[in-house]
Amino acid sequence: MKRREANLEQWSKLYDVAVGLKVLKPWEYIWDMDLIAIILPEYEEPFFCSVMGKAGECLGIGTYEGFDAIHGFYYIANNQQISSSQLIRYQNNLMCYFGNREELTKKDLEVIKSIGLKFRGKNEWIYFRSFEPGYAPYMLDELQVVKLTQVLQNLYMSLEALVEGKVKVDFDSGNILYRRYDEESRLWLTHGGPNLIPPRRRINPVLTDELLLAKFKKQKSIKNEIELDTLYLNSIIDDKEFEKPILGRLLLIADCKSRRILDQHLLSPKDDVIQNIFGIFINYLLHEGKPKTVYVRDHYIEDYLQDLCEKLGISLKVKGKLKTIDFFERNLMKHGF
Repeated sequence: MKRREANLEQWSKLYDVAVGLKVLKPWEYIWDMDLIAIILPEYEEPFFCSVMGKAGECLGIGTYEGFDAIHGFYYIANNQQISSSQLIRYQNNLMCYFGNREELTKKDLEVIKSIGLKFRGKNEWIYFRSFEPGYAPYMLDELQVVKLTQVLQNLYMSLEALVEGKVKVDFDSGNILYRRYDEESRLWLTHGGPNLIPPRRRINPVLTDELLLAKFKKQKSIKNEIELDTLYLNSIIDDKEFEKPILGRLLLIADCKSRRILDQHLLSPKDDVIQNIFGIFINYLLHEGKPKTVYVRDHYIEDYLQDLCEKLGISLKVKGKLKTIDFFERNLMKHGF
């Protein structure tokens, strides 16, 4: 779908509700893990909002569309051993920031000026970013502006009720704040309730080609331990094929003992990540043999390789930090990508 930019009227509506949220200062009342679920009738899954700032970090509101997106949020929160440079791989959300002027781009400033707004001071400048897998954080497009406006309008109503004491939520017990439209009464309802987010959806590809599987089983077993990862790089690539900048991302296999990179592929947002992971791993099996252990960074990649590794008797382990690949990343960033 071709990217469409939001018009000034659409931006103005989004900024209006964001200014209201800034005045409300919800970060003085709730923590970032105290979630608000906005259930809009026209969408299949809820939007989840997290208010940042009570712990003293940057002020902002993250909006996560659907269960897969909020599980990425939880993965970041629950896996602190993952290096900070790789956390962006789990972000799939829209952010509203309350920051400083130097954080804004020229385009941000043009929009603010064009709709007649003025900000001054620390944590007073409002701007928005879209985080999508494979892409660099970027300004919202028209659809995202309209969608986020609707979500934040309902978020404001729910947070206002919470701040004014009209609704209470036992966040400490894991409950969340809900805002939903009741078809029967034709009213918007705001209330606390249990966290009903289902478990993370796992993708476990199964190799059904018996001839290929038999060929893999005949490969020699070797004592090598390897690392496999989709490494996000601190580099932004402007490619005319895409309508916004992409993030550098390498698919890598490395040998733990020799600390050598054995194979690598540059991935684009259009690439099928699962197919590429299978491809690089199968190529290793055919040329080197069956390794003793495969280390991966997270449970997502573990899911992709679990069936094949079990059938071949290969140990598959999750380690948030991968010594060889992370060493490669540091050297790559030091000398330039």
